[in-house]
Amino acid sequence: MNGHYSKCDFFNYKRKDLAKYGNASNLQLNEKIKEMKKRGEKVYHVSFGQSPFPLPEEMVEALKKHAHQLDYLSMYGIIELRQAICNLHRQFPTGIPAEYLNPDNIVVTDGSKMALYLLMALTDSVVVLVAPAWVTYHSQVTLTGKKSIVIQTTYEDGWKLTPHSLAQAVERQAQPYENKLVIFTNPGNPTGQVYTAEELRELAEVFRKYKMIVVSDEIYSYSTYDDTDYVSLSKFYPEGTVITTGLSKWASGGGWRIGYAMFPPELSFLRNLLGSAASHTFTCAAAPQQYAVSEYFNNHEACAEYMKHCTRILHAVSLFCSRKLREAGLKVKDSNASYYMYPDFSNFRDKLAKRSIFTAEEMCAVMFTETKVALLAGGVTHLDSPESLTVQLCYVNFDGKAALAASRKIGLATKIGDEFVLKNCGTTVEAIGEITKWCTKLQES
Repeated sequence: MNGHYSKCDFFNYKRKDLAKYGNASNLQLNEKIKEMKKRGEKVYHVSFGQSPFPLPEEMVEALKKHAHQLDYLSMYGIIELRQAICNLHRQFPTGIPAEYLNPDNIVVTDGSKMALYLLMALTDSVVVLVAPAWVTYHSQVTLTGKKSIVIQTTYEDGWKLTPHSLAQAVERQAQPYENKLVIFTNPGNPTGQVYTAEELRELAEVFRKYKMIVVSDEIYSYSTYDDTDYVSLSKFYPEGTVITTGLSKWASGGGWRIGYAMFPPELSFLRNLLGSAASHTFTCAAAPQQYAVSEYFNNHEACAEYMKHCTRILHAVSLFCSRKLREAGLKVKDSNASYYMYPDFSNFRDKLAKRSIFTAEEMCAVMFTETKVALLAGGVTHLDSPESLTVQLCYVNFDGKAALAASRKIGLATKIGDEFVLKNCGTTVEAIGEITKWCTKLQES
């Protein structure tokens, strides 16, 4: 042998089930758009769910104070942060039972995404996903090598899982009572929908009947709008629910990578497994951030002020966007929380077919070419049906720093609406305008 090998010599090392495995589509598209913007190209980026707002000033100052922290920390997270998490959830309750709010029942992770992946990997179970789903869930299932069950939801059901569809999907399985880990997202990503207390109560009965463990991804719970009552699933299914959440959305700390999982006493074995897995993977979440976040989470006045301003801005923007899109002929539900809505272009199916556009991916590609509006396709990207003409629209491409300053200047006592959006969220208004003009031209073609 001459010591020179082609790449093909090692190709058989790749797992067969990862033949089509690739980057997260939302992150990949985000990188592409960043490069276009660097080149000075005009792009309306409404395809990526990153908070538009600056970090809370108190959190930034706390990080400066703790930047010298360099030790490896507890695999479960420092006790100061776990206690601060309990204090935060007591101060801003969402129905999480008291037994969850114990530092011994919490594991701090390197972002909630890591907690979700490890929980899938650590359980002997089939993974149940509710579609449309966040783009990462199915890829994580694939990475763990597990089998998944995908349950479709519909526009008519508000993009929500129903007790009937859940029970029907379970009973269709060869072994209805085999272990099942349900990944349940509330508020929804990519839909922005929030389950009511009664809907959760009815779902809990089915979860309980089939003895499922549910991982309730509640990363957007503190981004719920004022006109919506948010309740955690754990209130109705406390013995079988693990909550994952973090600060990436409501506190705008996506790049800080601080998430956490909260467990009931009945699932302490899983909490211990997650802590052990943490010690063998990421070791611990970053030390300076843990100390800084623990300090900020105990500043409840600052947290409340920041939450209220950010959520009311997002609410005003979401109402403006959904109304304009419906006026243009799209089917779209008003969002109850988060950064997202899930418009459906099926009313334009015949017009799109005349242009040889049959899938959401094809539609988004053409729209991007013609309008420079970047949308993330629904359809198979979000485990939706292949013929679906849905998209994920992230209405957060405005200048959040300026909008937050304007909201603070106005004061929380004064309501905001379209006038505020038109004045302070111009790039999002422009993006919606480009979409509606494209739809009008399509309708007239």
